[in-house]
Amino acid sequence: MTVVEDARKSRVQRIREARRALPENVRLLSWVSLANDSASEMAYPIVPLFLALVLGAPAILIGLIEGIAEAMALAFKLLSGWLSDRSAEQRRRPWIMVGYGVSTFSRLAIAIAPAWGWVLGAKVVDRIGKGTRGTPRDALIRDSTPQAIVGSAFGYHRSMDTVGAIVGPLIAVGALLLGASLRTVLWIAVLPGAVTLVLIRLIREAPRSAAKARPVKPSIRSLPSSFWAVLQIWVIFSLGNSTDAFLLLRAHDLGLSTVACVLAFAIYNVVNAGLSWPLGALSDRIPRERVLLVGVLVFAVVYVGFAVAPGPWAVWPLLAIYGGYVAATEGVGRAWVADHVQTGAVGTAYGVFFAATAAAALVASLAGGALWTYVGPQAPFVLGAVTAAVAAALLGARALRREVGPRTARLSLAGIGIAVVAAAGVEHARLGDLVRHSGEREVPVAVARACGPAPTARVAPPGDVPTPADITFTRVEGGARYEGSSAGTLREGHDAYLAALRAAGYPIIFAQVDPTDAEIDFVGGYVSFVQECRGRVHVTLTLKRAD
Repeated sequence: MTVVEDARKSRVQRIREARRALPENVRLLSWVSLANDSASEMAYPIVPLFLALVLGAPAILIGLIEGIAEAMALAFKLLSGWLSDRSAEQRRRPWIMVGYGVSTFSRLAIAIAPAWGWVLGAKVVDRIGKGTRGTPRDALIRDSTPQAIVGSAFGYHRSMDTVGAIVGPLIAVGALLLGASLRTVLWIAVLPGAVTLVLIRLIREAPRSAAKARPVKPSIRSLPSSFWAVLQIWVIFSLGNSTDAFLLLRAHDLGLSTVACVLAFAIYNVVNAGLSWPLGALSDRIPRERVLLVGVLVFAVVYVGFAVAPGPWAVWPLLAIYGGYVAATEGVGRAWVADHVQTGAVGTAYGVFFAATAAAALVASLAGGALWTYVGPQAPFVLGAVTAAVAAALLGARALRREVGPRTARLSLAGIGIAVVAAAGVEHARLGDLVRHSGEREVPVAVARACGPAPTARVAPPGDVPTPADITFTRVEGGARYEGSSAGTLREGHDAYLAALRAAGYPIIFAQVDPTDAEIDFVGGYVSFVQECRGRVHVTLTLKRAD
């Protein structure tokens, strides 16, 4: 027992010493990120409900503003890094203060919003704040940290940031369980943001000795060729790294409930938070390419797993392993970029890196959506696994100290393009629906795919819940989950079921129609609708039976 206690004390002591070895700026910025992320993640799942249920915002406008906000954040990431490099004293702190301050006040505007226009405008401002602070913050971490512990510094920061992403939703859930309204939760989310404003005042600019070698006028053209090789490898990887929303959609597609999806994603965040700092520190002792290589290979394995997963049970280990991929790449990737840039151009380099990889990820998400719709739910994950395999090969070459220049990366990118064209040729019959609309004047993406044969099985609908006449159930599980389909459009199926429930006196908790799916939550259960193909909607009725 004494040996175990001594080992535990020794481990705790080593962690404390490693933390004390980090520069004060790194520790402060990590706490700032924890407080800010707890505020933003507390509000993240609440704001869409607040917009739809309290302020009556149309769902299509919510999606439009999210896209505009992300585009503005992308532009400000590039601009803020470049401008912070060009300032006379290379000052990062003002950009960081403005970025976090803007985001904090945007959450205040959301909490007091009398109409949905206020909220949507505030969300745009919040993303501008994120774009403004992110690049100078990472540049300040790099400028403040000795070269020997850069990986540890970024890993520690990402770990604390992820802890905030875990704490925030837990606070929101606790407040809702205690009876708080949606607006009250948004008011609570303002408080951690206020803490960030206090902590930011303690941050100082990096010592001048760390910036003395910077070029007089940093520019994109002044970045070295090794940086461009690094960037192109990561762009190749990012072209298959679509939004994590597809992971959740696939989990739901495999049969995981909404609550179970949230819990599984929480496990992913816990793993990410626990491994980010150790893996960042490891990258200071071995070539960073090796840590990144392992992370990218883990990503490929997880995506293959999601493509071939046999059932909902597979989601839990896959998302836990996915947390290891993020821990091995986010902080380590930032340190890797810093290794290939001269002091004085760090902000510009991070701006270019974030803008390029985010643009590639946007392309990946658009491609993932098209592949999901026109080929199948497995297709986005196959694409991600392929691009990860190419990036892993290039990272492996660098890990073996083989030179991988920009030309090699560009050839690999061209190879991916050729492979995509070839795959499109193989899948031309199904992808042909993209351009064959049979004379329809305006066809949403979700209903462009032709329908196959309708299921022939039939089961009786539940006797205690109304069922519209045009909905046919084909499967039932445990007397509580009914699956079937309806003819027509998504809106028609949703509105018919909503009218039937209201006519029968069922209180409606939540109802929403999106371009490719819809949902109705009522006292006693919920109904989900997914556009399967042109002219048919998949309907799932889940009843909450008393034990």
